[in-house]
Amino acid sequence: MIVERSASIWIVDDDEDVRLALESFLRSAGCEVRTFDRADGVLRALKVGAPDCVVTDLHMPGMDGLALQEELNALGRSFPVIVMTAFANSDAKKRSITLGASAFLSKPIDPEELLRMVQTKIGAFDD
Repeated sequence: MIVERSASIWIVDDDEDVRLALESFLRSAGCEVRTFDRADGVLRALKVGAPDCVVTDLHMPGMDGLALQEELNALGRSFPVIVMTAFANSDAKKRSITLGASAFLSKPIDPEELLRMVQTKIGAFDD
């Protein structure tokens, strides 16, 4: 898949290997990618711009993915949020979806699946 326009994807994960792998893959698909190792970095970055989509880990030190979703909702976000976790459970998934997550993915993340999910949510890709 190749991007028609440069989609801006923000990746939030405290695991550097996950951030780098997803960043590399999404960049190779033509996306603009910004990475964050903490959720509060996303909130600061929103003061100067917004992404087309946020992909966030659920479990992180400090603010977790659910708290990030709550903050984004309070700010009136207009972009999709995709949540990923290595420790999926039905309560976390239900709460995340209730908070407006566009998708809830289990790690390890299949980069192609993530790319398809972003395609579906923001409609920025060729088929």
